[in-house]
Amino acid sequence: MLFDYAVKHKWMLASQVPALENKGAEGQRRAAFSIDEYIRVREKVEEFRHEGRREKTRQIRELLLDYMDFAILTGMRPGSEIDNLTWADMHIERDTERCRFYVTVRKGKTTKYTGTREVVCKEAIVKVLQRLSNRFPNRKKDGRMFVLPDGSAVKEIARNFEKALELTQLKNSQQGERSLYSLRHSYITWELMAQNVSIDVLARQCGTGIQMIEQHYSHVIPRMFGRELSGVALETKKLLTKQFSEVDYDEVLQNQIDRWAKNYKRRGFI
Repeated sequence: MLFDYAVKHKWMLASQVPALENKGAEGQRRAAFSIDEYIRVREKVEEFRHEGRREKTRQIRELLLDYMDFAILTGMRPGSEIDNLTWADMHIERDTERCRFYVTVRKGKTTKYTGTREVVCKEAIVKVLQRLSNRFPNRKKDGRMFVLPDGSAVKEIARNFEKALELTQLKNSQQGERSLYSLRHSYITWELMAQNVSIDVLARQCGTGIQMIEQHYSHVIPRMFGRELSGVALETKKLLTKQFSEVDYDEVLQNQIDRWAKNYKRRGFI
């Protein structure tokens, strides 16, 4: 743009404009999990959460389950975004039976440039919030959500997740090594494959750009149109959503939702 401006004002000739080249690294595919792989890792965490010799270790692994599910159900960035969430950042809307949750992302990788954003949670987020709120009955508005029962921060979430990956032999994939951040990549991949929303909406939900999704998830995008391109209709959408979207609104959960709604109206947080 600078050279074009100079040529336009006749400060230099078009022939004098240097040829620019980009020698940066090419965009790489992001390592994600399939539904079955995520379930395997999750089951392994459930299995070894009781094996810790220290009570703190068991608490960390219990929190890890909630952390994993929260990332998978929101697409938020592990670390910068999820770690800074407070109870006041959770918002509830409800009708007579069901409810919908939103998250206000105030701190993270992109908020410095884009400001806060609203994230819509998958319906199954109520299961995570039910477990968390039961463990923190005396939670406060400005209290962080993903902490230990004594309120202390956790630094071993990623390390325990790495252990689960190693035990399930899912650390490595064709796209590279998996990490806690692969949960976010899984969310984006599953949403693209299920065609739940457009790429534009998904980019806004995840706080990224359309170009970034097209660059890093280009291998998924053709599969979005698998039915149209092949003429074969599969139950892919059902397979991708049923594991984490089915919620049983039993009496216990309905009572919990009532308490959340009353708390939110009275105190400004669930």
